[in-house]
Amino acid sequence: MPRGSVASLLGCALLCLFVLPSHAQDEITPPTVTTTYALENAQVVQAPGQVLESATVVVEDGIIEAVGPNVNVPYDARRIAADSLVVYAGFIDGFSHAGIEMPESDAENGNGNDVKDPGDPPADAAGIQPDRSARPFLSPDASSLNKLRQAGFTAGHVAPEGQMLPGTGAYVLYGGETASDMILNDASSLFAEIQTAEGYIYPATEMAVIAKFRQLYREADRRQTLEADYAQNSSQPRPPQDPIHSAFFPVLDGDRPMAFYADDALSLHRVLNLQQELGFPMMLAGLGESFRTLDALQTVDAPLFLTLGLPDAPKTSVGSDTTVADTTDTPAQYYDSDLRTRSYEDVPEEETNLRLRHAMERQKYQEAAATLHEAGLQFGFTTREADAGDIRTNLRTMVDHGLPEETALAALTTRPASLLGLSDRLGTVEEGKIANLVVTDGSYFHEDTKVQHVFVDGQLYDYASGQEQGEITGDVSAVLGSWSYTVESPQGELTGTLTLEGDQSGLEGTFVGPRGDEQELQSVSFDGTTLSFSVNSPQGTLSVTVTVEGESFEGTASLGDQSFPISGERTSTPDR
Repeated sequence: MPRGSVASLLGCALLCLFVLPSHAQDEITPPTVTTTYALENAQVVQAPGQVLESATVVVEDGIIEAVGPNVNVPYDARRIAADSLVVYAGFIDGFSHAGIEMPESDAENGNGNDVKDPGDPPADAAGIQPDRSARPFLSPDASSLNKLRQAGFTAGHVAPEGQMLPGTGAYVLYGGETASDMILNDASSLFAEIQTAEGYIYPATEMAVIAKFRQLYREADRRQTLEADYAQNSSQPRPPQDPIHSAFFPVLDGDRPMAFYADDALSLHRVLNLQQELGFPMMLAGLGESFRTLDALQTVDAPLFLTLGLPDAPKTSVGSDTTVADTTDTPAQYYDSDLRTRSYEDVPEEETNLRLRHAMERQKYQEAAATLHEAGLQFGFTTREADAGDIRTNLRTMVDHGLPEETALAALTTRPASLLGLSDRLGTVEEGKIANLVVTDGSYFHEDTKVQHVFVDGQLYDYASGQEQGEITGDVSAVLGSWSYTVESPQGELTGTLTLEGDQSGLEGTFVGPRGDEQELQSVSFDGTTLSFSVNSPQGTLSVTVTVEGESFEGTASLGDQSFPISGERTSTPDR
């Protein structure tokens, strides 16, 4: 590409990242930014079992405009050579707190004991806040969103964090400039879990949580009946109203489900019994021990979302002396249920037997997805208890333990779309649907495959640089804090701020433009002298590498094979 073209792209990328103030716009006219893309000659998995070879996907203004082997590519499209790539529909998260950033509360700070009457605490101290919505707590720049995007997730069902009744859930896109950009459905569920209040206040036991939920639900039912009677005859006393009980009205009407998160068998049984007693519509997420509650789950008509978290293998200090308990895929074959320890000489054998038993239990969780599938239960996945970096490994583990790949892909795409009522917009690669796509360099379920690109609502997140994870070998205190920077771009000087936070385990931060627009840093590395990171833009990945000397840095900002100067000074540190 000619130098002038790349220079123009770099300037465009920088201008896309930072919206200039009005006076700067008078001086610099930004080039037109394309929102049209063409993934050319890709293998397109339109839906599980439906594959197009050597097809092109055209994305325009956030919508999949065309899919097929012979489609017209708009003249202004950014063409992406995809002949060695695979295109999937963006994955859908059945339940999580992705993008949710909660403020600290007295209860979360351990001040529950300051409540004057622990037996009758304020609703928020008791964890009863069903009137809260997810929107005020959504942050498009939350690191949790980027980590899930890198795993292929582009949309999901999210809710505020809390205890018993944290608030209403929303269906959101996992990307956008503002919280409003992210929202697909602002009030999709009422989130609940059997979670006690913080501190020694009511409800302080799981049975108390169940009793309190039953009380709230029945009182809401009574108040709704009173409101209906009042609407027919306003000469009677006006019924009592409050936002907590009113939050249950859509559930009572059958218009909004209770979204319960329950992972262990006891909690699952308790939730299922409560639902059978009260009859509310429900969706159920977690299900880690669903293999213990299979019969009960088969009687429930509710969307199910299985956790993508799996128990870790035990850490043992056996050195180089590996045992069958550490290596076998069939621990039940070697486990001896009748083994008894008669003396200290039998202790090593007992330790091996205990590891086999642990492996047998762990295998049940690894086989949970296959167990649900074999039982004929339809399910999606939830990322709530999963580390984003472990998701693909855990999916491969589930496949290795009997879950068909096609079923796994359905649980990531078409099934959650159907279960959440989003099939008209998400879940498949079809013309007219929201442009949520995952682009990989091979089958998603193969160990060596990497996610190259992710589209959310037509916005490109480029991970093709292969720098998803940065490396920290230097003292991070040298870069922590806020920095002001200046980039000498082809369109003139662009200024803004750079913020870095974290510790020796990793750095993260934001690039902030003149009007406060933020982009999350990717792949932050620091070796004690050289700081590097990347920032996504519609024109590709903008890579920045600088040398840090004291309170200043100098280096380059690059796009493609062209680089331009960037410099900066530290304006604050975490302790000042």
